[in-house]
Amino acid sequence: MIRDLFLLGLHNILRRRTRSWLTVLGILIGTAAVVALISVGQGLQRSVVAQVERIVGYNTLLITPRGGLAGRFPLDVDALSGVRGVQEGMPVRTEMVYAEGPVGRGFLPLVGYTPAMEALVPQLEMGFEEGGGLVRRDQVVLGARTAQVLGAGPGDVVLVEDHAFQVAGVLVRQQARAGPAGLGGIPLNDGLLVQYEALRALFPGPNLVQYAIVQLMPGVDVVLVRSDVRRVLLETGTTGAFLTSFEDVTEGIGTILGGVQAFLAGIAGISILVGGVGVMNTMYTAVLERTREVGVAKAVGAKRRQILLLFLLESGLMGTVGGVLGLLVGLGLAWGAVWLTGHLFALEGLFVPVFNVPLIVGALIFSFVVGAVSGALPALRASRLHPVDALRRV
Repeated sequence: MIRDLFLLGLHNILRRRTRSWLTVLGILIGTAAVVALISVGQGLQRSVVAQVERIVGYNTLLITPRGGLAGRFPLDVDALSGVRGVQEGMPVRTEMVYAEGPVGRGFLPLVGYTPAMEALVPQLEMGFEEGGGLVRRDQVVLGARTAQVLGAGPGDVVLVEDHAFQVAGVLVRQQARAGPAGLGGIPLNDGLLVQYEALRALFPGPNLVQYAIVQLMPGVDVVLVRSDVRRVLLETGTTGAFLTSFEDVTEGIGTILGGVQAFLAGIAGISILVGGVGVMNTMYTAVLERTREVGVAKAVGAKRRQILLLFLLESGLMGTVGGVLGLLVGLGLAWGAVWLTGHLFALEGLFVPVFNVPLIVGALIFSFVVGAVSGALPALRASRLHPVDALRRV
C-alpha cells in the first residue's frame, strides 16, 4: 500500500510540475544556505583548532598575564621547570633598549633567547642570513631590519644599554604572521636577541615576563600537572596570571565559532520556514482542487489514514527533493565561497568546507520533516472530508 500511495503521490506532483518546482525551490534555497554556512563554519573551526594545536600543542600549557599580553607578571622559571611532569619552561621577555651600531642607533626591542623557543614556537624561523647562533653571553643576534638600521653584521660590536655585544649572526627576514607582534609576541625582524640570562643581567630585579610556555612530558596527566603548576605559581608569588591549556583554548574557540555558526544557520533557517509555508500553501490548493477525487476515493473504500498518508507523502516528497537539491547547491556554494575568499584575501588552503554524514543526513531528514509537517494540516483536512460533501464539489 505504501508503494502505491508513494507512486500516486509522485504522479500528482509531476502532474503539476510548475507549481511543484516553485514549492521545491523554497526548500532548496533554505537548505542550501544552511548547509553552506554549517560546512564552512565547521571547516573554519577545524582550521583554527589545527593552527592552535600547531602553535600550542596538546601537551602544552600557556601562562599569560590577566591584563592581556601587554601586561607582565613575575615568574620563577627554575621552580616551574622543577615540577614533576614538566619537560621545559620557556619564558618570553622583551625589553626596549637603546642600541648603537657602527652606522645607526635607536630604541629597539631586546629579546631574551632560550633554545626552547625554536621547539615550542613553530612560527619562529631561526634561519640565519649571515653568521650563526648565540654561543656566549656577550653575543647578540640581529633581526633583518635591525641589522640594516644599525649597519652591523657578524663580528661587529653593538652597544646595548652601554654594554658591548658581538654580533653572532643576522636572521633571515621573517614573514608577516597573525598574532601579537606578528610572531607570538617575539619581534624578530626589528629586534635583537641575547641569551636569556644576559637580558636578566642587563635588567636586574624581578623576572617580569610577557608570557611563558610550559612543555609537558609525553604521556603525563595534563590535568594533574596543570594543578601542580598552578600550585607552584601561587607559592612563588605569581598570582596575576592565567594558566591555559590546549583544551581551554579550543573550547573557547569552539564556543565562539559555534555561537556565530548557530546564529547564521538560524537566520538561514528562516528561509526553510518560508519554504515550509510554500509547501503548506501548495498542499491546501491541492486539497481544494482534488476534493472530488478524495470523495471518489473514500466512496470506493479508501480510509482516512490512507488519504492522510497520501498527502503527507506528497508534501514530504517535495521537501526531500528540495533537500537533496539544496544539499548539492549548498556544497557548491561552500566550495565557491572558500575559493573566492582564498583568491580575494590570499588565503588559499587555509581551510576547506566540512561535509560529513551527520550534516548530509540531517539536512535530508530536516527537509523531509519540514515538508511533511507543512503538509500535515492540509492532509488532515483532506482526510476528514465527508464522501458525500466531497462529491458535491464542482
